[in-house]
Amino acid sequence: MKLPNMSRRRWLQVSGGTLIAGALGSRLSGQAATTAAEPAAAPEPSLIARYPDLKYINLAGNENPHGPSTAVTQAIFQAAPDSCRYPWREESILRDDIAAIEGVQRENIVLGNGCDEILGLSGFAYGQPGAKLVATKPTYLWLMECAEKLGAHVEWVPHREKDMKHDLDAMAAQVDTSTSLVYVCNPDTPSGTRHEPGAIETFIRRITPGTTVFLDEVYLDLDDTFRQQTMVPLVREGLPLIIGRSFSKMHGLAGHRLGYAVTTPEIAERLEHFKMSSPNWIGVAAARASLRDRRFHQLSRRLIREERERFTQLVQELGLKYTPSYGNFVFHEIKMPIRDYEAAMKEEGLIVGRPFPPYEDWCRTSIGNRKEMAACERAMRKIFA
Repeated sequence: MKLPNMSRRRWLQVSGGTLIAGALGSRLSGQAATTAAEPAAAPEPSLIARYPDLKYINLAGNENPHGPSTAVTQAIFQAAPDSCRYPWREESILRDDIAAIEGVQRENIVLGNGCDEILGLSGFAYGQPGAKLVATKPTYLWLMECAEKLGAHVEWVPHREKDMKHDLDAMAAQVDTSTSLVYVCNPDTPSGTRHEPGAIETFIRRITPGTTVFLDEVYLDLDDTFRQQTMVPLVREGLPLIIGRSFSKMHGLAGHRLGYAVTTPEIAERLEHFKMSSPNWIGVAAARASLRDRRFHQLSRRLIREERERFTQLVQELGLKYTPSYGNFVFHEIKMPIRDYEAAMKEEGLIVGRPFPPYEDWCRTSIGNRKEMAACERAMRKIFA
């Protein structure tokens, strides 16, 4: 079947499974190779049929459209022929790689299928019936949703009205002897706001050692100074702290579902108790290659920063309120219900946002590449004309 007309990069993105199957087939011989390779073309049209929204520009998922890097793509192809194996050895090596970069021991690292699994494990580990968690709202809710399913109670603390940042003092005031965990996302989503490291460190020291803190730093490595911002040194001190990281943002590997926690060995063991599986072979290979690709890290940060600044200028020009963002997205006013805005943008070929109560007339717009953001600008100028 003839492939649709698309760029080489788009073809690579949409039909990665086809390419991997082809790479595996090349390792076989004779009729076996032909037999293994023949079905490889089928997934591409069925993918389009199953996901018609692929024709839209997606600015809703906070993905990084600049990844994966060339080095990572090469690592994926090299790893593909051996992906019939479980990645136990490779997973162990990745833990060592991450531990070396973070300046901790391998016992401090827990790998997950995306940071979502790390959040879920934490929700299960600390969300027992009768337990209390403290978090702000709106934020990234997955950990708290998992805990609530087990019967835990979540004490929700509103953002500070003046800047949409976590109200750290109000959160600390809710902590008592029944509090099992406090969740802080820094930089936060959807607001994109960030507390300075001094404020975060003071808060953590105030809460611990009596209560565990989950510090979600998924967006922190989008900043060139994130090593000066991170709270990993407090893990080295032995404080009951879980730091969540992801390969989905700065690394541009959202589809490979890789994330990890940096925490104490005791907490790591507690989280591992709830794990159901391991990361996949290809994802581990991609993550290992991406950790070494410092040039891409710098490029990724720069491109995201430039488009974020350009989009912020657009929002200002359109007279819309917004919060200064440290993520790969901007949270901004839209002066209409979010569902109406979603529909209007979809008419223009873009998928944006979702509701973040109580900000029902605001939208979190993810930062895409130059072409995607140009399309977004055209649509917004039309809608807000």
